[in-house]
Amino acid sequence: MPGGMSETSPAPATTEDPTERFASLLASEERILVVRQRHWATFINAARWFVLVLVAGLLVGLLREGVPSGGILGWLHSSLGWGFGVLVLIGLLGVGWYYLEWRRERYLVTTRRVIEAGGIISTFSRDTSLQMITDMLVSHPWLGRILGYGQIDLLTASEGGTNRIRFLPKADEFKRSLLDARHEYELEVGGAKVVHEVAAPPPAPADGKLSGAEVDSSITHLAGLRDRGLITAEEFEQKKQELLDRL
Repeated sequence: MPGGMSETSPAPATTEDPTERFASLLASEERILVVRQRHWATFINAARWFVLVLVAGLLVGLLREGVPSGGILGWLHSSLGWGFGVLVLIGLLGVGWYYLEWRRERYLVTTRRVIEAGGIISTFSRDTSLQMITDMLVSHPWLGRILGYGQIDLLTASEGGTNRIRFLPKADEFKRSLLDARHEYELEVGGAKVVHEVAAPPPAPADGKLSGAEVDSSITHLAGLRDRGLITAEEFEQKKQELLDRL
């Protein structure tokens, strides 16, 4: 470079690991797969009454401008001024509070659960086990189709019955993420069961030999596990050879 200057490339941006960020909510070896924030219409819907209060305050302020500050209507001018200040303050505080709540609330899909976490002064977390989810229903209200959000009803086998997630952007993608997470969970649980079965086979005769029928049945069982993706092809070949060696 001219003048002895060397060009330096900007440092790559680092992305925060959500598993580390929400580590206090997770069990050991539990990982976060998806983090989703609800649509901005959430806080508008929750703070709608405070929005109306804010609008009312602005209207009072406009009305105050048309009332003279002196003379017989001076008291009305002052009263409208106080009303404007109180209504605007209450409206801003309410809208601001619900905005902060919306900013902090998150839905997390982990390798075991669906977690709703949030709160400002006092935090909360509610979770639904992937194992307990029996079905998922996705719906799109007419306003949601315009603004880009939907609703998911998680049907569970628990006493609660249904866990409803409203104002969820890209609800169909969120459902696919849940299906993938549940599939991964089932493979994890099924894989552990397979390892246990393979590690602890039924007792063999004292000489360690197996009959042809026993070997054939065991290989057929292993082939079924391989076809369902519960063991790898390499594990199948290894166990198959071990069984053949015991003929």
